[in-house]
Parts: sequence; C-alpha cells; structure tokens
Amino acid sequence: GGAGARPAPRLPVRLARSARREAWRTAAAAVSGVALAAAFPPYDVWPLSVAAVAVLALLTRGRTARQGAWLGLAMGLPFFLVLLKWLHVIGWDAVFGLSLVESLFFVPMGAGLAATSRLPLWPLWGACLWVAEEWARDRIPFGGFPWGRLAFAVTDSPFLPLAALGGAPLVTFAVALTGGLLAAAAVRAAAAARRRRGAEETAGGGGTGGT
Repeated sequence: GGAGARPAPRLPVRLARSARREAWRTAAAAVSGVALAAAFPPYDVWPLSVAAVAVLALLTRGRTARQGAWLGLAMGLPFFLVLLKWLHVIGWDAVFGLSLVESLFFVPMGAGLAATSRLPLWPLWGACLWVAEEWARDRIPFGGFPWGRLAFAVTDSPFLPLAALGGAPLVTFAVALTGGLLAAAAVRAAAAARRRRGAEETAGGGGTGGT
C-alpha cells in the first residue's frame, strides 16, 4: 500500500513552532507582564496596569484561541515572577513554582480574549474575563492566592472609590474596561490612518494617471 500520512507533530514541537511564529507578540506580552508587575508595590506605577491590559487586548485581538492562550501565559509568567520574587527567601524554586501555577490562570483568559475580540462590545467581555480570572485564582488551589489582582495595583488612583460600591471585583472591572477601551481606541485610530493612506494613494495615483 501507499505511504501513510505523516504523524502530526507532538505538542512540544507544535508549541515551539507557534512560539517562533509569534515571537514578537510573545516578547510584547512578556514585557507587558513585567510592566503590570511594576504597577504594584514597591514600584506603584498604577497607570501601567491599564496599559498592560490594553497591550494584551491588542495582542490577542483577531488571534485564535490557542494563540491567545499562549500570549496569556507569556504575559502571566513574567508578571508573577516579578510580583512574587520576594518568596526567594523560601527558595527560587518556590518563586518559579507558584508563578507557573498562577500564570496558568492567564491561559484560559488569553484564549477568551482572543475568542471575544471578534464580538461587539469586546472591551466589555475582556473586562469580564479579567474579573473571572481573578475570581478563580482567589479560590483555587488551596483556598486561592489573591495576589496580583488589578484592584490592588490602583490603590492611589481615581479607581479606588469604586471599591466602596463593588469591592475589588468592581475596581478590577473598571481598570480592565479602561484598558480595553484604550485598545479599542488604538484599533480605530490605526484603521483611520490606513483609510487616510489609502485615500492619499488613490488620489496620488489618479493625479499621475491624468497627466
């Protein structure tokens, strides 16, 4: 008989290929994770929390769920490594182990961000996903680890009064929604710039053809 089809590459091989294709997005997601960590004490640069949410929203927009999952992990792991580095007094294995566990919650969130990026009102769905991710981390494993909630990064910001109305989840929702709206504004601005360039090229081509 004829030769059969080649077996599908194993998962690590597929992940490696995906990582190469997504290298710049992966790097951007990692940088945004470090930036998000800098929004928390002892750095307290709270606007970086909004910016990091916006960057992840832009990186996952229009991607597949698998690509979004990878980008979520690429952001989550460096975020928690920086955020939890104080655990090195126990051991760097503790820092890496807990960071890896916590970053796994960013995997379904990243997939969800990619899937909902095609829906109307996608910044709203993205904000809901951030709240859901924190809700899950606050409960599992072992009763949950609430470190790194967006609400904890904005204690000296205009978002803080919302805590009196809906606690940390409402503050996180507001921060994530603001980041999503910032991303949506960037998408619209880029689309408008492309339309202007297209109109200018068309006008220029028409003028040349008429001479």
